[in-house]
Amino acid sequence: MVENQYTLIIIGTCLLLLMGVVLIVFVAYYQQKQLRRDLQQQKQIQELKDEMQRQLLESALEVQEVERVRIAKDLHDEVGAMLSATKMSFNQLLRKIDNTSDLTTLGKQTKELLDESIGHVRRISKELVPSTLEEFGLMWAIDEFIQKIHLASGVLFVFSHEGIEANQRFDKRIELTIYRIAQELVNNALKHAEAEQITLKLASEQKKIIFTFTDNGRGFDLEKVRKDPKSGLGIRNVESRLSVINGKLDMKSVIGQGTTTVVEIPL
Repeated sequence: MVENQYTLIIIGTCLLLLMGVVLIVFVAYYQQKQLRRDLQQQKQIQELKDEMQRQLLESALEVQEVERVRIAKDLHDEVGAMLSATKMSFNQLLRKIDNTSDLTTLGKQTKELLDESIGHVRRISKELVPSTLEEFGLMWAIDEFIQKIHLASGVLFVFSHEGIEANQRFDKRIELTIYRIAQELVNNALKHAEAEQITLKLASEQKKIIFTFTDNGRGFDLEKVRKDPKSGLGIRNVESRLSVINGKLDMKSVIGQGTTTVVEIPL
């Protein structure tokens, strides 16, 4: 009788222990499942936030380009037209005052200033909206841009493209992004790095386009520049543009040895 009671107690204890273990395992499993669910929800929320941020940035860049087009059109159609009309008026005035040397000299000087102003308006209008990019494509637009910079600064440019035809076209967003990045990097190399030679290379491989930019300038401390809200603005602009089209940026700089930037964009 006593042995039966002990046996029942042992069996009951074992059952209680087993139930306790099962309960602990169940609670642990439930908590782990809940944790995984929470993590998945957080991941989804973060993905939604990232997508919203990407869409907002894309919209901001589109608005910026639309505004560039509007300003360029206003410069060309209104300011340019007014300057041209003023120039014609001055030409008529000059023909009527040929006998007065002082007035003739002043009129010619004013005409030269008008010619220069018209030239500046045309240049600014073209830089705001790169018509060559829209009409002929990325290779021609970059080549035209660096030729102008070479004539103005004397900096040597080397531009090449592999796996890409001279007239090959890409998605408009990709072409505009690479063109704006090239402008940003060239301006930085001239303004801050004091580069004397700049190499640009475009290549297409494995469903992606690779843009490599190298200068022989002074180089800089990349981490220090990234932390500086002013000097790091150019890099952040490049990264922002790339984030819209899922591009990647790899920049390496050595003080005294120049900077190399590699941009990868999926096609």
